[in-house]
Amino acid sequence: MSDIDSWHGHIPFAFELIKNLKPKRFVELGTHKGDSYLAFCQAVKHYQTNTKCISVDTWQGDEHAGENDELYGEDIYQTLATYHDERYQSFSSLQKMKFDEALPTFANGSIDLLHIDGLHTYEAVKHDFESWLPKLSNCGVVLFHDTVVKYSNFGVWQFWDELLEQYPGFGFSHSYGLGVLAVGKEIPDWIGAICSLDQPTFERWVNQFEFYGNSILSHSFKSQIQYYQSLLEQKDGQLKAFSEERDQQLKAFKEERDQQLKELAFAQMIIQRRDKRLADLDAQIEQIGTQFTGSQQVVREQKDQITELISQFSS
Repeated sequence: MSDIDSWHGHIPFAFELIKNLKPKRFVELGTHKGDSYLAFCQAVKHYQTNTKCISVDTWQGDEHAGENDELYGEDIYQTLATYHDERYQSFSSLQKMKFDEALPTFANGSIDLLHIDGLHTYEAVKHDFESWLPKLSNCGVVLFHDTVVKYSNFGVWQFWDELLEQYPGFGFSHSYGLGVLAVGKEIPDWIGAICSLDQPTFERWVNQFEFYGNSILSHSFKSQIQYYQSLLEQKDGQLKAFSEERDQQLKAFKEERDQQLKELAFAQMIIQRRDKRLADLDAQIEQIGTQFTGSQQVVREQKDQITELISQFSS
């Protein structure tokens, strides 16, 4: 069972259905992570009904199931295929294609049990049913999931109500609802017996499977809790490792910053010393310039005296 638990509550009924109908061929339209399909396969293996099972899905998602890589994509398909092939490959196959593309691969009247769980708009589920109806055998039975979901543009519930006016069937309200419809000319005895139950007996029978389904869901929830606890512990470990790495980086950054501050202080000290030396040199140069100016004045005065003496001597 995966983390998609919307079908888990119907797993006990899937086993009861396979045990009583013993279909020669079972087809599922819309498999995703495989919770419903693998349940049917396990029931076939458990009761040894020699049922041929075929799953049809693109594993690309839709507007209801989601279309991102976390919900669909090659990884989801490969995980399912690996689990499936190890256990059920001898009587089951996964066909990676659109529902309409798979139609030509089935002969008319060749399917005893069909599970429709694709896009859940009214138009889509009606199209799927009408397209695949010729493929159903004289004792054919069709399953519809999400028959009680009425939010957004889900329309299975509406189409299901219309079908009950044309065919015998019954449904479950737990786990988003599951409709069971007998569409063949020959209604299987087990299906006919259930449809003929009086209301109180039928309600007790339905409640029994809801109880069994809730037991499966309880196990599923426990598994999911354990999974998320494990995931949380893993994330805590990653956060702790990240925190330690960050602390080490901050410590290294602080040490580098302190070293740079020391180098900056030393550089500032050198600059201050240089500036003082330059100021001292400027003062010395100014003093020498003053002295040089005074010497020039003395030389001019002495030159004038010599010139005057020469003039007197000439006279």
